[in-house]
Amino acid sequence: MSRMSRVIFVSDDLMFWSRVTGLARAAGVDAVRLSDEAAMERAFQEGGVVRVIADLACRGVDLTAWAAKWKTADPVPELVAFGSHVNEAALAAARAAGFDRVMPNSRFNRELPDLVR
Repeated sequence: MSRMSRVIFVSDDLMFWSRVTGLARAAGVDAVRLSDEAAMERAFQEGGVVRVIADLACRGVDLTAWAAKWKTADPVPELVAFGSHVNEAALAAARAAGFDRVMPNSRFNRELPDLVR
């Protein structure tokens, strides 16, 4: 990912966000945290997004609807979703919604450094 890459993190977990910002800053990536529909719409309109990483526990955004909308962007960003391994329904719904990669929290935490590069 280039220095000017823009990654959207959809989460309302502020503790997690502090880890993400540190990794993104070190990688030279512009990372933006969103947790509501209005912010997601602004990010979509602004464009330039190369990856959308969604926390399936985030309640402020309809991730299924947004997966479909992001698939219409030009260029289409990679869509990554993560959630609790015991919430099989949410993980399956993310796959069905068109997320490119869906993973449990444990795998996401291991792969996070690579996702912000």
